[in-house]
Amino acid sequence: MVMRLLLEPLPASWPAPAPPRPTGLRGLLARLQEAADAVRRPGNLDDLEGHLRRAATQAIVREAYHRTVSEQEDEQRKPAAFAAAWKSHLATLLAQDTVKLSGRSPITTAGRDTDLAWKLYDAASRIRAEAITHATATPSEPRLSEPPTLWYSFAIAAGDDYPALGEVHYAICQPCDVGLLRKIDFSLDWRFCGLGTRALRELEARHPALTWYTTGQYESAQSFYERCRQDSSSPWTANQCPCPHFGERDQTRKARPTT
Repeated sequence: MVMRLLLEPLPASWPAPAPPRPTGLRGLLARLQEAADAVRRPGNLDDLEGHLRRAATQAIVREAYHRTVSEQEDEQRKPAAFAAAWKSHLATLLAQDTVKLSGRSPITTAGRDTDLAWKLYDAASRIRAEAITHATATPSEPRLSEPPTLWYSFAIAAGDDYPALGEVHYAICQPCDVGLLRKIDFSLDWRFCGLGTRALRELEARHPALTWYTTGQYESAQSFYERCRQDSSSPWTANQCPCPHFGERDQTRKARPTT
């Protein structure tokens, strides 16, 4: 939903709250969609200059977002810090006489709407925070398995708007009471939001009787798994081969970093 707001055409005017319409983020997005549908109807087309101005403003907010995301691997910002950094990048871009964006022409002061930029940032940042707060795990889905090992995956999702913020891939061996965490995978947009820990706790809750382990880890993931093991109610082992039933190929795959 964040990228939809930053990519799809905006209405000619920012929708204002109007009872008895729904309140909150879903209400805002519903009003945006209604207004956007209205300006697309025949006989109610927006002028080209206004459309280009809104698109340019969108591009600046989007550029600030992408710059913030690109820093996540090094900065590892939590949600509030991410929003603050995004806001700072946007302020910097809006203060420039000419904004250079990759893949398109520079945007000058005359080609943007500062007030719209801040409204767009506010809506998109609140949508992101809402998605993080309300993200839940989907049911585990079985994958191709070779008994006695059973392979599964599930997603961390935030409703229909975000069916998969990240995914968890794992396997269990019931005869050995062992679980193998193969991968927890979130894009940079959703890392360092606490979703990886939420996914790991959900995994343990679904299979509470197992001893868990991960395969060789990327260096950036080691501290995350170490913290999770210390706070876990399930036993974890550093033994890379606690169960003979997992294949050699699966034993050597690395768990993708996330937090």
